[in-house]
Amino acid sequence: MATEGTRDSWYWPKITNIADAAKASDQGFWAAVLVAGITTVIATITVFSGREIAAINPYAYIDAALFALIAWRIRRRSRAFAVVGLVLFLFEKIYQFSVEPQVASVGAIMAIFFVLLFINGIRGTFAFHRLAQKSLGSTLQQDV
Repeated sequence: MATEGTRDSWYWPKITNIADAAKASDQGFWAAVLVAGITTVIATITVFSGREIAAINPYAYIDAALFALIAWRIRRRSRAFAVVGLVLFLFEKIYQFSVEPQVASVGAIMAIFFVLLFINGIRGTFAFHRLAQKSLGSTLQQDV
């Protein structure tokens, strides 16, 4: 049984090796996949209902495609796309909350959850590259 000091948390995982970095990076991947999926579902509902839901309209399919692209690139450990995912998500939430303030009370907890996942994705992708480079450097030194 782990003590409180050594327990790993989903919301701020410790990243000490490449496997930890990949696991943290995958949180950003899953956040982008979920955003793409939820956006697709809501956009489809707006197509069939003929009205916007929470400031989402049929043009949100473009947004869903962007988050699918972001997810794919985060899965490939892209630092830039990990950052773009967080920035795009934050921009859209700020816009959504300003246009539909009543959504803020319902969606704020979910938005915080996704922000944490995207931040961990950023932490994981940057740590992955840093640790991989460090590992490669030590391997090259051993070969000399």
